[in-house]
Amino acid sequence: MPDIGLIWDSKLLFEQLFVEHGFDYQMVHPTSLGSPFVPKFKLVIIPTGFANLQYSSVLQSLMRNRHRIENFIKTGGILLVYGALTESHNYDWLPMKIEYIQRYGPAELSEHCQHKASMIVADAKPECDGLFTSCDGDCIMVNESGEPVLVTNEYGEGLIIATTIHEFPTPDFIRWALDGSKHASL
Repeated sequence: MPDIGLIWDSKLLFEQLFVEHGFDYQMVHPTSLGSPFVPKFKLVIIPTGFANLQYSSVLQSLMRNRHRIENFIKTGGILLVYGALTESHNYDWLPMKIEYIQRYGPAELSEHCQHKASMIVADAKPECDGLFTSCDGDCIMVNESGEPVLVTNEYGEGLIIATTIHEFPTPDFIRWALDGSKHASL
């Protein structure tokens, strides 16, 4: 059973990261969400651009399967979701309030509060594709203007991690996420 589910509709460089570091993953086409043939995962990743129709067709499936996503998190899975890559987006398919605006560029990051999720990035000045204007969760990292770019929200037995950091997660972050979650149905 794979530990990581990557929701996308075409090949991604994420796969190379997983292979290089020996992580067991499976691509999940958005139209497969809700199928009884999708295995359980510990960590589900939704990459940057999921709401931008120029990049993907993922958003419609997320909207249709919001209850499955909620159940995945509630029963112990970790959901890592990146920036929408649209002018603005409210993640109304998540069981938390969160709003995003796009603003691409390098950002000098600092921890707003301590959390292991901050291991997601190794570079102190990575690219970010936006920021969160409001959210129900805990603000973990902010840009140089004090605007949230990494937030978490404990939900049931699981965790939602939302970020606008436009970088692959570090292998240490992935290991931490896998160690702190359990296989759950999507």
